[in-house]
Amino acid sequence: MRNGSKPQHLKAEQRGSRSRRMIAMLMGLLLATIVVSIIWIVSFHILERDTGVIDMGSEGKHGAVSKSMEAPAPAVTHPGNAPGCSDQDCISVLVNGDLLFHPTLWQHFQGPDTTSSDGSAFDFTSLFSPMADYIRSSDIAVCEFETPIAKRGGPYAGYPVFAIPSEVVDAVSKVGYKACTHATNHSWDQGAEGIARLSNELAAHGIAQTGSYVRQSDSERPLVIDSPTGGGKLGLVTGTVSLNAMVPDYDWRVDRLRDFGDPQHQADIDRAVAKADEARRQGADIVALAMHSVQEYLDYADSWQKAEAHALAETGKFDVIYGAGCHCAQPIENYHGTWIIYGLGNAIAVSASADRIVNNQGVTARIQFAGKKGIPGSWGVSRIDWVATSNMKGGQYQWCPITQGNTCTDPSNDARIRQRISDVIYAMGADRNVVREWNLSGE
Repeated sequence: MRNGSKPQHLKAEQRGSRSRRMIAMLMGLLLATIVVSIIWIVSFHILERDTGVIDMGSEGKHGAVSKSMEAPAPAVTHPGNAPGCSDQDCISVLVNGDLLFHPTLWQHFQGPDTTSSDGSAFDFTSLFSPMADYIRSSDIAVCEFETPIAKRGGPYAGYPVFAIPSEVVDAVSKVGYKACTHATNHSWDQGAEGIARLSNELAAHGIAQTGSYVRQSDSERPLVIDSPTGGGKLGLVTGTVSLNAMVPDYDWRVDRLRDFGDPQHQADIDRAVAKADEARRQGADIVALAMHSVQEYLDYADSWQKAEAHALAETGKFDVIYGAGCHCAQPIENYHGTWIIYGLGNAIAVSASADRIVNNQGVTARIQFAGKKGIPGSWGVSRIDWVATSNMKGGQYQWCPITQGNTCTDPSNDARIRQRISDVIYAMGADRNVVREWNLSGE
């Protein structure tokens, strides 16, 4: 029996050890279960608080949702400042004609000392001020600098080789223009020095620019502008048909769109297309092209304008093409899906004689693009709003919109101008559902 009792004792000891291990395992499992349960409960309430997770209680099982789930946050959109884009991304671009200053215009805005270099030689604020409401109703406003500027304090020069007061840039900035183009037939009037002066002044005022250049590297880069609403990016390309027979020191100084028959004609189009492509690579959702012509005082598009605009449109690289330089309002056309505004007249101009009366008039257009930010091919022109303008109001030089309730010259004359410009704009069959007279007061 002694020999048999020892194994019995060992088995009892083993059973006790096994029980203790089992109890320890059960305690560990219970503790782990408690910890996991606490973590799950805390995580659930955090998730419910932050995301509106469905309540899985008795109501949840029947499909009831929390209050936050009833109205999920909408996708981010960028409707822009113009109407009609509540559910899409939008960019609206305001463009108008030449800033064309002659001595007989700027003398009306001179200060006591026109040789002053402190910005007080001229004050053009009142000349531009009525534009402000239209600019505020657009995302990006683009001006067209017809001529170079003089040094602060002068000397100044008018036609045919211009050097206008630098204070024009002050007024352009104050009224709200975000960008300016300056590839025109007068770009080389003051040579490289004149190009540098205008470039530096615009840059000092934070105004984006393109068209004439201080450095070759600048001439190879497109202008890409962010919409202030976050809706997308605008690429801007430009070119002039003429430099008034002047020849710059380097061909890259001024963006060109030379006429058919010129040996550089195709190279100019290729350069514009390359800039458009580069603008797209830099994220531009839309690309606009500004053309500067030289056949003046016409109420129709001349042969170069039509041929050049059509050739550019056929590349498929531009969403809209618009023009200045003719000092006249001209038609709007849709050519193979590309909208073309042939001539915007003058934004600011001295009064011309009766045989050139169209010089005293202009068009301001707001081109609205709709699409999806960052999605190529989704963008297109959704509408074009236009307003006829006069260069004077009540006998004083001032940009003046010819609209109902606003008299620029006298009501009957204003009505004739407005009707004439309307007839011109629709002369090439522009769709009135897209191209509409701009009723700012009704927005």
